[in-house]
Amino acid sequence: MRKANLKLQFFCKVAIALFVILCSSTALQAQNTQSWKDKEITLRVSNQPLGKVLEMVAEKAGAKITLQEVSLWNINKATSIAVKNKPLDKVLDDLIGDQNIKIRYEGDNQIIVEPDGQEEHSSVELNVSGLILDRDTQEPLIGATVLITDGSGKGSRGCVTDLDGKFSLRLNKKESITISYVGYETVSKQILKPENNLVVELKPSIEFDEVVITGISRRSKNSFTGNYVEVKGDELRKMNPTNILKSLQFFDPSFKIIENNKSGSDPNAEPEFQIRGDQSLGSKSMNSMDLMLDNVSSRPNTPLFVLDGFTVPMSRILDLDPERVESITILKDAAATSVYGSRAANGVVVVETKVAPDGALSVSYSGTMTVQTPDLTDYNMMTAAEKLDTEWRAGLYDPTNANDMNLYNRYRRYVLGGVDTYWLSKPLRTAFQHRHSASVAGGTDVFRYSLDLNLAMQPGVMKESENQTKGVNFNMTYLKNKFTMRANINLSESNSQNSPYGSFSQYTRLNQYYIPTDNEGNQKKVIDNNLVSGQSRIITNPMYDATVGIKDVTNSLTIAANLGLEYMILDNLRITEQLAYTRGMAGTDKFTPADHTSFELEDDLTRRGSYFKSSGNMSSWSSNMGINYNLVLGKHLISAFGNWTISEDRNDYVNLSATGYPDPHMDEFIFGNKMESNMSNIGTENISRSIGLIGQLSYSYDNRYSLDFNYSGEASSRYAKHELVPFWSVGGRWNAHNEKWLSGYVSNLVFRGSYGVTGEQNFSPSDAIEYYSYSETMRPYQSFPVLGAMLLGLNNTELGWAKTHNTSFAVDFGLWKNRINVSFNYYNNITKELLTSYDLAPSTGYSTMVMNAGELQNRGFDASVNIIAIQNLRKEFFWTININANHNRNKIRKLSEYLKKANEEQMKSATAPLPQYREGQSTTTLYVVQSLGVDPVTGKEVYLKRDGTKTFTWDANDKVPVGDTNPKISGTLSTSINWKDLSCSLGFTYKYGGIVYNQTLVDKIENQHVAYNLDRRAGEGRWEKPGDVTSYVGFSATGANTPASTRFIMNDNEIRFATINVGYRFKGDKFKFLRFANIDVMALNFTTNDIARISRIKMERGLDYPFARSYTLSLSVIFK
Repeated sequence: MRKANLKLQFFCKVAIALFVILCSSTALQAQNTQSWKDKEITLRVSNQPLGKVLEMVAEKAGAKITLQEVSLWNINKATSIAVKNKPLDKVLDDLIGDQNIKIRYEGDNQIIVEPDGQEEHSSVELNVSGLILDRDTQEPLIGATVLITDGSGKGSRGCVTDLDGKFSLRLNKKESITISYVGYETVSKQILKPENNLVVELKPSIEFDEVVITGISRRSKNSFTGNYVEVKGDELRKMNPTNILKSLQFFDPSFKIIENNKSGSDPNAEPEFQIRGDQSLGSKSMNSMDLMLDNVSSRPNTPLFVLDGFTVPMSRILDLDPERVESITILKDAAATSVYGSRAANGVVVVETKVAPDGALSVSYSGTMTVQTPDLTDYNMMTAAEKLDTEWRAGLYDPTNANDMNLYNRYRRYVLGGVDTYWLSKPLRTAFQHRHSASVAGGTDVFRYSLDLNLAMQPGVMKESENQTKGVNFNMTYLKNKFTMRANINLSESNSQNSPYGSFSQYTRLNQYYIPTDNEGNQKKVIDNNLVSGQSRIITNPMYDATVGIKDVTNSLTIAANLGLEYMILDNLRITEQLAYTRGMAGTDKFTPADHTSFELEDDLTRRGSYFKSSGNMSSWSSNMGINYNLVLGKHLISAFGNWTISEDRNDYVNLSATGYPDPHMDEFIFGNKMESNMSNIGTENISRSIGLIGQLSYSYDNRYSLDFNYSGEASSRYAKHELVPFWSVGGRWNAHNEKWLSGYVSNLVFRGSYGVTGEQNFSPSDAIEYYSYSETMRPYQSFPVLGAMLLGLNNTELGWAKTHNTSFAVDFGLWKNRINVSFNYYNNITKELLTSYDLAPSTGYSTMVMNAGELQNRGFDASVNIIAIQNLRKEFFWTININANHNRNKIRKLSEYLKKANEEQMKSATAPLPQYREGQSTTTLYVVQSLGVDPVTGKEVYLKRDGTKTFTWDANDKVPVGDTNPKISGTLSTSINWKDLSCSLGFTYKYGGIVYNQTLVDKIENQHVAYNLDRRAGEGRWEKPGDVTSYVGFSATGANTPASTRFIMNDNEIRFATINVGYRFKGDKFKFLRFANIDVMALNFTTNDIARISRIKMERGLDYPFARSYTLSLSVIFK
């Protein structure tokens, strides 16, 4: 028994000793862990990927960090840190503590980052782990970024490989991982099942991780010296899902869509674009032929458009399916655009479409349904009772005149009987537009393909106006060892129809006491024969015209094929070849029957009815052969790029017009009675060829200092002299945030500057080369009776490209981990050798000839501020604010004598101010006579002469510059809130400091003939008797004939609520109905555009076609 007790005591002592040793060891280990966990870190880093920063922090602590089955948000996002003697755990908590992870510190040097136990995981998530190796050496790659994407390269979650080159994470089935590492080619893999031993080998390559897409070449963002703005397609579609070009103004303040107050929301209208002001004088209206055939002479201030590396007509961009757009890059200064030489003075818009994604077969669908309602808030027309009362007050009906009183009583009976026809609503409707896109994509690592189909039906708010587009696009990519081939073929068709209801302005002029239909409900052709002014004035019914069989259609068809070849001779040397071919056809038919109201006063039946017909064809091909070389020597990076380009463009079109179509069934051109013998019957055929050499040389040192030199030599058959004309630029960049003495204190600080020369060719080929026309062959020369071709004009064999000298300076800086980013760009563009017309001696037989003579300067700045107000990764809540502004002022430095004379003629005009070009002034300066208001005694307007004296007589010689229609500053403000899968975006535009001539005050208050309706303000503030202090002169039955003066000049300051977007992303693993439908992801968005605006100016908008508000519902589905 004693022995048993002794044994028991012994075992107890041993157990107690072991327990004490174990506790001491655990305490010691915890103490050791706590000691190195609290190790103080001193580190300053700017603009490095989050994954790289984590590696650097662990290295400072002498530890190894492992991301275990976790994916971090923004793993590849640029991050900045500046800490001094801060504990390790506090540093890591600042970097990733706000994410759904927990950090364990094990042993002496092991940091484990793993998912938070409370994080929700999908039942279909797959565990993936693997090893990343160098293909040549089979060595593990430490710190490689493994990003989770949706198969198209998009994603922000991921991890980095550890010291053994290993990684592990969770992702959903059919998601992809993209592995990238500096100096290696990026590889994508789609995950279809759990992977425990995935091995990925990366091929060494001197390529850039983040690039600027310039269309011709890809440049590193960290060393590119040019000024550019890049926007992803998803962001553009949020702002406007049906017109992504309109969305660009929210991201680049210098990119403007010129609002056309006549065409409004017409789906068939041609838009006008502008980057950093006018680089040329004047502009012309564009028809469908100009758009399709890319007639640069008709739109001299429009930027150059590049689609997937090839210059294309603007019509290709307008017809492009928005769902196909991957990104748009706007190139603005000489360092960015000079490689495009003669076509780059107005800036370059580079559009990149989506490429075939990696992985197994995937099917997606996107559709939009848009409801458009007419916006008539700026129309304030008199009702029937108000108009008749105004006519009585104005003394237009003499109570002693029986005819006047009979007419007045007739209208009064209409009013008392309830007649109050709201004419503005008659030609309008609520339009339902829809767009559909379907895509099938798939392939392997070697071969990828995608097939896209799209259809868009866009009826306008005016009845029977519509634009339809259809398209098919096939894209394929073949990659084998060092060889890459990309091919694309696209077929697009557009059909448009203009409204037969005529111009909207016709309806704004009609009195509301008119009855549009007869007793049987048919539209009247003649509504009234108004005699109020003592003169007969026939009032026709525009609604009647829609019943007579008008035909007004335009059709176009374009086929485009591209082929791209690339071969890697060495890891840092590759050659490329790009071939493109485009074929296009377009036609317009406009038939106006004899019964149309425009022929009401035409008695000759052979002159009633008209037909206008035009048809055109175009074809173009181009070849771009390039070579790209990159050399890394320690901290030095040298990049060289050379390109040889040859192209040919052919186009021809003919315009024909005829009259005499007495029968409405004779609605083909051939039935016309007589061809018009004027310049409306013309045809042209052009062939132009060009050849160009492009060279780029870039040098970068330690990712801090960069220099770029660009050269472009171009020769064109459009000129008499076929010689290479040089365009060039030089640029420098300093990444100051990478300096050791500044690193960590700022997230980003970059200084850029450039100078260069670009060109433009906004002229007709006949200005430089002899061109003959057969448009006058229906009649002989005026000087002798011989039929034949006629010289279009006196050509100038010395004519050359106008050249724009561009100076640009910029600074970009970011603070607080790039939570605040500011960019400021100053520019000074001087266009020399501007193409202007000069007077010729009458003995030449021609009045003018085009010469290189004028000069125009544009100077200003672009500024933008991007703020991440809230960024909570754990709750997945983000709030961003973007503000941008543009200031541009131009000045005419030199003019031709011809334009000076033309100005003198326009100065004589007493109507709305016409464009005036004067040396020392802006191209948008308004010249009018100064007004002192309406004289209370006489009711006449008092004008101020140039010598300071007053007069009642308007004199064109008293016109003076009174301001600029271009605002002093304009821009946008946008904000976006995202919470998990819910998003909301708002967009506003503003402008301040410009002026406008309020045409409505003139046309609908003072100058309107009494036979037509008036603005409600016409009945207020009118002078009636001596002593009245008023804003407007007294009534006149035929209109006051008020000339242009400062009385109608107003400050054009405006804030517009432009867009709102609300969206939600439904994931298949969270919703049963999606899994049942075999849907992986479904996104639903609602967008409203042109919501409201604040402005003191009450002026009618949309004179020929009203503006509209749109409400769009977008659906995007990705099937499993």
